[in-house]
Amino acid sequence: MSWFKNYLTNRKQFIVLADAKSDILDITCGVPQGSILGPLLFLIYVNDIQNCACEAKLKLFADDTNLFVFGKSFSETSTKSNSLLSDLNKWFLANKLSLNIEKTCYSSFSNDPSNSKDYSSIDLKINAANVKMCDSVKYLGVWIDDKLN
Repeated sequence: MSWFKNYLTNRKQFIVLADAKSDILDITCGVPQGSILGPLLFLIYVNDIQNCACEAKLKLFADDTNLFVFGKSFSETSTKSNSLLSDLNKWFLANKLSLNIEKTCYSSFSNDPSNSKDYSSIDLKINAANVKMCDSVKYLGVWIDDKLN
C-alpha cells in the first residue's frame, strides 16, 4: 500500500501564464486529473453521498448528480427538495466539493393535468441562491421536457 500513499501524497503544483510563474504549492487533497485511477478514486470518494438524501432517489453518472424527489403536491415536493438540497450542500462542503449553481436546474412533472403548470409553489434554493427551472433537461443523453415528451 505504500505505492498508493506515494501516489496521493507529496504532490505539488504551480501555474505558468505567459512569462509569469506562481510559487510551488503543496496539493493537500484530490487526485491527479487525467490519471488512470482518478475516476475510480472519485467514485469511492463520493460513494456515501446517498446517505444524505435518504428521502429521494439520487443518481450519479461520472461527476453529475441527479436528485429525484416525489410528493403529492408541488408545495410538498418543493419543501422536501429544499431540505434535501441543503443536506446535499452540507455534504459537498464537508467533502471539499462544490456545487455549480449555474449548472444546477430542476424540472417538474405531474400526472395530474389540473396542476401540471402550478409552478408558483416551487422555490428551490441552495445557500439562498435560486435554482433555475428548466422546461427540458438532458439526462444520460436523452432530452426530457416537462410534459415527458
